[in-house]
Amino acid sequence: MKKTIIYSFIAILVCALGFSFFYNGFSGIQSMTIQKYDEPIEKGKITTDKEKIKTITGILNRSNRVTANYELVYPHDYKIQLKYKDGKTEVLYVNKNFGSNITLFVSDVRDSYKINDKQTKKILDLLLN
Repeated sequence: MKKTIIYSFIAILVCALGFSFFYNGFSGIQSMTIQKYDEPIEKGKITTDKEKIKTITGILNRSNRVTANYELVYPHDYKIQLKYKDGKTEVLYVNKNFGSNITLFVSDVRDSYKINDKQTKKILDLLLN
């Protein structure tokens, strides 16, 4: 009986630690707006489709968090504005071709995130189509 309780506790602890380690905190997103970097937010394309938002949120939560700050010599390619259900907003600046098969997403309120080009293409296709 004691072994079962101990094993259950260890399994729950491992799951909780794994979840917190691989989760970047993107949740409760109500809408997403994407536009070219030099366009005003009013010209952006708004997405409120729950399935698209769920897919994109999953990709963002599985991305590699980067705590370093980068000085980029070229402008961002896109801006993605996230509107949360609690009224807060966050802007992700998208830098395609940041590295070999890597796109850098820079948040205005959090860290930066590296996403592979395949997942970036999926995000952009969902938001632009």
